[in-house]
Amino acid sequence: MSAAALGSRAPRGSRVPGLGQLWLRSIRASFARRMAYRADLALDIAVTLLSELVGPAITLLIYGSTAGSGFPGWAMYEVLLIQSVFLMSRGLAFPLFMGLMYGVLDQVRSGRFELTLLRPRAPLLILVCQGIDPIAFTRLAGGVAIFAISLSHLPSPSAMGIAAFVLFFAFSLLVLFSLALFLSGTLFVWVGNGRVYELLDLLLNFAQYPLSIFPRAFGLALSVAVPVAMVSYIPASALLGRLDLTGLVAVPASAVFFLLSLLFWEKMRSKYTGADG
Repeated sequence: MSAAALGSRAPRGSRVPGLGQLWLRSIRASFARRMAYRADLALDIAVTLLSELVGPAITLLIYGSTAGSGFPGWAMYEVLLIQSVFLMSRGLAFPLFMGLMYGVLDQVRSGRFELTLLRPRAPLLILVCQGIDPIAFTRLAGGVAIFAISLSHLPSPSAMGIAAFVLFFAFSLLVLFSLALFLSGTLFVWVGNGRVYELLDLLLNFAQYPLSIFPRAFGLALSVAVPVAMVSYIPASALLGRLDLTGLVAVPASAVFFLLSLLFWEKMRSKYTGADG
């Protein structure tokens, strides 16, 4: 990662907030902004929770409809575990850094990105901090609840499985951040392309289900080329003791995917010509 990507660009002798201070200020500002419209906030939380639970609800319908229905080789609570990890990953990613996409979309469209470029911190860091939404951590609630219910109906995971799960879960957040970088980077050239959120949802839909239900070549692509399987399937498989070679290969693939996303974001940002360009 280059110094220009996330580091400080403050002039010598000037005083700017440290990274921790900047982070805390962003959280306080976001919280105050959301609390100003409490009715809207309550409605947003309710709608978000309901929409996040659509996937698990469909799984319950599939397994409860007729005897023997479901995903071959996967019990209902194993699939629900995958989907709970998916919800928890999103529940952390959206409040912490997924606001980056909206920030780029809004600032490039309105011409305010020039002001971000003039600030004494790297643009990527500023955009991530501006997009922090602590209220969005409520997304975690549904995921944590389903995670606990699923584990209560499955064999207790081993210590090694838990350790592997923690590691892969960290990589799941890295993959989500990489997707945010790739999609937000396109907005510097294709200004006002609000379809990026639809594209994100399309990609992440594949992460809600066992990889074995897809054709082998497509499943490999979801693990290596665009490693969305790391978002939920691979961490859940590690916890269940069902990790295979594909999951291990996805670790370096996710790291490379992250590095490529940083390079892509910086390359696309360099193409930004300003509001009058």
